[in-house]
Amino acid sequence: GGGGGVEPTQLEFQHHWLMIELLDQMTRVKSGGEMLKCFMTIQQTQNIQYAQYIKTRVGEDLLAPHQSTRVPITKKITFDKISNKILGYYLKFLRWCVPRSLRDEVFISTSIGERHKWMYDRFSLPKLLQEIGFINTQVLDYQTSQIKDFGIYYLDSNPDNTPYKGASSIYVESQKP
Repeated sequence: GGGGGVEPTQLEFQHHWLMIELLDQMTRVKSGGEMLKCFMTIQQTQNIQYAQYIKTRVGEDLLAPHQSTRVPITKKITFDKISNKILGYYLKFLRWCVPRSLRDEVFISTSIGERHKWMYDRFSLPKLLQEIGFINTQVLDYQTSQIKDFGIYYLDSNPDNTPYKGASSIYVESQKP
């Protein structure tokens, strides 16, 4: 949208957000990237229209007091968690050893799972699953599954029956032959 402090129209904002949603998660080198900047701007300006649009896309309510609507998961200390923590400290040490001018070229400063290497849509993901041998591939919605008692686990929905990750998610189910 326009420069010089002019607020973009709703359509311009939606386009800007979709570009962030598609590209930022694949290209960011710092945690949060352009998505976090957008979230912070909306929280500062309290723009209800922008916040509602983002909530429909990704399920994040930017104007609500931040309390999780997810079912709490019991935290357990495991060998994998301990080894990942040690690995994290080791990588921070290695990052410190690399000259500052090269650090962002050698190390990506995003959290695990935050940066995506590829994105799929409702056409490409089922096609890929079928190509690698899965059968009975179906595109579903966030409430539907062949898994027994799927709804009680809140994997793709919040307890209020809204989609956990918003409208931008795809839900595909396949079976191994």
